[in-house]
Amino acid sequence: MGNERVVELDQYEFNTVITLINEKRNNMIKEKQNPEYITEILTKVIKAPTKKKCKFKFKKEREMCER
Repeated sequence: MGNERVVELDQYEFNTVITLINEKRNNMIKEKQNPEYITEILTKVIKAPTKKKCKFKFKKEREMCER
């Protein structure tokens, strides 16, 4: 697990990635290949948390938000 990566995507990019992974999965199913690892990747991408934007009024709140 030491090679984890974080990628920031806007909504359009996120939807494109989901579509591409799903198309790959569907092609594997058509070709009678096991899509298990693709399904795992698709699930990870779908369940990935979103980065919450922090709104703050005071410097102390901003410092807490940046952690």
